[in-house]
Amino acid sequence: MKQNRVLLWLIHFIILCILAKVAKKRTVDRTTVKKITTPHHHYIKTTQCHIPYYPIISKIKKHSASLNCSKDKSLISNRFDEKLQHYVLQINYPVAQLKLKVMRKKFPNLMGYNCTYREIRRLKNASAEEPMSLGEETAFEDGYVVPLHIEAMKVICRNELSEDLQMDTFAFVQPRRSIPLQKSWHRRPSIIMLGMDNLSRMTLRNNMPSLFENIKKQGWFEMQGYTRIGQNSLPNLMALLTGYSPDTWSNLQCKSNKHGCIDSLPLIWKRFQRKGYITAYGEGSSDISMFRMDKSGFVQGFLDFFARPFEKIPKTTDCVDRRMHIQFIHDYSEQFLKRHLNTKRSQFGFFWTNKVKQSNHEADNIAEPIWLDHFVRRKKQNLFSQSIVIFFSDKGPSGNAKGPDVLAETQPMLLIWLPPWFRVRHPEIVQALRINGKRLTSAYDLHLTLHHILELGERWPRAVRKLLDCPTCQTLLAPVPENRTCADAGISEKLCPCDRYQLLKPKDYKSVPLGKLLVKSINEYLYHQNLHEICSKLKMKSMESVHLRVDGNGTSGSTFRVVFTASPNNPQFSATTRFSHKHKNLEYINVASINRLNFYGNDSDCLRNLMGKKFCICLTRRIKDIPKTKKNEQIKQNPENLRNKKAPQKNTTKNEERKLNQTSKREPNLNFETISNVNPEEAGRKVKADLYNIPDIDQFAEIDQKIEIISV
Repeated sequence: MKQNRVLLWLIHFIILCILAKVAKKRTVDRTTVKKITTPHHHYIKTTQCHIPYYPIISKIKKHSASLNCSKDKSLISNRFDEKLQHYVLQINYPVAQLKLKVMRKKFPNLMGYNCTYREIRRLKNASAEEPMSLGEETAFEDGYVVPLHIEAMKVICRNELSEDLQMDTFAFVQPRRSIPLQKSWHRRPSIIMLGMDNLSRMTLRNNMPSLFENIKKQGWFEMQGYTRIGQNSLPNLMALLTGYSPDTWSNLQCKSNKHGCIDSLPLIWKRFQRKGYITAYGEGSSDISMFRMDKSGFVQGFLDFFARPFEKIPKTTDCVDRRMHIQFIHDYSEQFLKRHLNTKRSQFGFFWTNKVKQSNHEADNIAEPIWLDHFVRRKKQNLFSQSIVIFFSDKGPSGNAKGPDVLAETQPMLLIWLPPWFRVRHPEIVQALRINGKRLTSAYDLHLTLHHILELGERWPRAVRKLLDCPTCQTLLAPVPENRTCADAGISEKLCPCDRYQLLKPKDYKSVPLGKLLVKSINEYLYHQNLHEICSKLKMKSMESVHLRVDGNGTSGSTFRVVFTASPNNPQFSATTRFSHKHKNLEYINVASINRLNFYGNDSDCLRNLMGKKFCICLTRRIKDIPKTKKNEQIKQNPENLRNKKAPQKNTTKNEERKLNQTSKREPNLNFETISNVNPEEAGRKVKADLYNIPDIDQFAEIDQKIEIISV
């Protein structure tokens, strides 16, 4: 009996175990089904803003891409001697002998070589076009101690026939002999800002996964609702650095082509310097500098340390001699942090890098290991232990956005890292950043955040006034309201990513002439800017996409986001506009806000320092689209037929010609049919005569109305 009871108990126990396992499997299956059937993911989902998440799946397989600016070993290098507190130049003799050995095949009598350097000086009253000058050549040998007054130099080694063995450029962060104490008894963190041009949040996630995962593992705070406030780099960067919009600082009598204009503005590093911070600025490419793309006002800006490429980098390369421009800036930022790691003064560093001049996927593949190595090395060297690090971009690559919402794919990135001691001391800031990661934010908020860090423990928030262009903006170190709108963050309607838009099919917008009306508006803009005689008249070619705004009540509105292509030369534009179905016209369109998606190239090289540059297709750069017909094929095969055939001549008198000219002057009907036949020299003379006819600033809201003709 006892054996039967034990057997029954075992059978009962086994059945209970089996049922428990089945029950666990069923609960897992339910949860997995719920995860799979989740309909939508959002970056931001508040009462006033929904920013959906659109995953980008790259069709191009990720491969290991690299860009080597030099294949051989370094002949000349430098190191910082801690005992001497000087930089020391070193010459690698084995590398020099190998180079001479190769050269002796052509010239057997070669025996030796010599190395020289030229100091790169920063001029005080220089223009932004040429802020540097090269000094005289000075010979040096291995172990040469660099004088403290030299901030940068160009080194070169030559053989006896004056042939170059190797060339390189060095920038130094020289130690300062007298460092005054900081004007505060509070422990302030250093601020290191690492910026990258044309890198969106979604591009970072999808095209640079290793870099993104490394950053997230280190505990960075990602601001997923960080939104651009302007189409181009200038308004986004100026909002960050000054807190002003382009319209405001242009009203402060600061013209973008005026020498010293940017220096006259309240740049954020000036405020840090007054508080006793050691300031540094560096950028990697001089020809596409963020302060030289469409302006020439930034020279030095009262900085303690200043580094930039000291000559124009060719458009076909990304190298500063033997290093990529990204590595050039990373090396300089590393020196800046090392020199001041043990000082009692905090540092403010602003280091900007441009995107690699390759296709998007190749550029991301090249840049990712460089940035990853940068962050890994700084952690090992403990260089970020005293610093708040801000990794950001100005905007995304708008010319390559092809997802369901163009604005969502072109939003910039913003990630913030706090040192451990700062997290312990300010837990309320840690909590605020976690909350704000799911809130709508802008560059104005980041500007006020820098002010907040500067005033920590003292007079905040009374120390900083409200921003003129965004009085409702605030610091990111305090929770942002949940019901925040784009207007509250200083974001215009055309750039607001919170609105819901529905993609229309071609048959749905066939009866709405959006493309033709937008092209007409651009042509009128060129006419009022006195550019119609050197720029081609644009014609509508094709509609790429049309999105219709859907109101919160579920009714369709009349606001459209349009991507269209014009001719000649296939310029591609995007615009947000309102269309009146009753009057069949555009209710409102600010032509200056229309964005050019593809690159200008040489299309508008006849203009300079002008907002209309993105619309202009110079007559000298016009590429005619010749349709394939039998007549055109015969003309291509026998071009002599054109010479023999003369166009029919009309018998017009001089009086009739005068009448025609008078009527054309009276009626500005934008009839540009004969512009393509205008002699470029005559067109140039006419434009020069109209240079001083500046249109009304209030009417056209232009930053810079001056037209400078480079070539026609």
